[in-house]
Amino acid sequence: MRSFVLLTLALGAALLPGAHAAPSVATPSPRVVQGTTQQDGENARPGQTFTIGKQNPLNFTLRSAEYSTGRVVIGNTVYFPAASEKLLILHYTVHNPQPKEQRYYWADVNFTAVDAQDRNHNFVQAVAREGTSEPLELKLKPAQKVEVMTVIRVPAAGPVPKLIVQRSGDEQVLRYDLRGEVRKLSAPFADPADASGTSALPLPRTAAGTLVPLGALDVRLEDVHFSSETLGGRVPSAGHRYLVATFTLKNPLPNDARYSWSSLTPNLKDAEGEKVAYNQQMLKATHDEAASGTLSSGEEVKVRYAFELPLDVAADTLSVSDSSGRGYTYDVTSAR
Repeated sequence: MRSFVLLTLALGAALLPGAHAAPSVATPSPRVVQGTTQQDGENARPGQTFTIGKQNPLNFTLRSAEYSTGRVVIGNTVYFPAASEKLLILHYTVHNPQPKEQRYYWADVNFTAVDAQDRNHNFVQAVAREGTSEPLELKLKPAQKVEVMTVIRVPAAGPVPKLIVQRSGDEQVLRYDLRGEVRKLSAPFADPADASGTSALPLPRTAAGTLVPLGALDVRLEDVHFSSETLGGRVPSAGHRYLVATFTLKNPLPNDARYSWSSLTPNLKDAEGEKVAYNQQMLKATHDEAASGTLSSGEEVKVRYAFELPLDVAADTLSVSDSSGRGYTYDVTSAR
């Protein structure tokens, strides 16, 4: 009788709601996030030599790097930063470690600068033999070494903390931490508000009589004075006079360079803070005629710009820039 009662109780318990066998706990699948694995490679510093490339290895040494707002010429191409840019110039060495000849030209090694906002900036896809503007393409003999330079356009403001170097066709990279390794901008090109010396002014203040690079031309402010003469085919309006600025333009390049009113953009700010817009007239230095033409390598020409001002208003600053707004500012308060 007792056995029957126990069996009945056991069967009843098995039929009660919620009385189930303990469920098996499934092991969760590992979460996979794609694209988070860094490229294979090595951390590197300037001055260290690395062998890059498995199929066709090259020895690579980044010798130095510098910021610049000047021009770099490689072959027939002029690389000049816009107002929102500066140049990161790289100086490096490639060496052939193989027992056979090996070609080297711009496409064999890729350079990518990474700015402080993690934006990538690729190099200009051109390289030159160090110390020249000659595009470099050669066959390196066994053990031959050559010094090379290239350039990357990067933002004008702030440092570029990273550089990635990669042999074309190879998965591995060299990662350079450039913080503190790049030569700073010098005065007057560096923004004094940035103590790091890595931010470039778009219109640095420059002294008259100084030849400075601007795009494909070198420019020099020669003279600034007031005049009531006829310029651009017209005399000044009643109660006004012209501020006349004379510039020298020089072609520093090996090829011919054109110049005309659109080559540069001058702008004047008067002593009351008003801006006087460019009238789109570039005049010859001694004749009231439009100036334009072609300069051969090393040739110079003097040209004039004129701005109309009220007789009782003095001039303050004169700027001259390229189409991007990069250029120079001059103090013209002494104009008479």
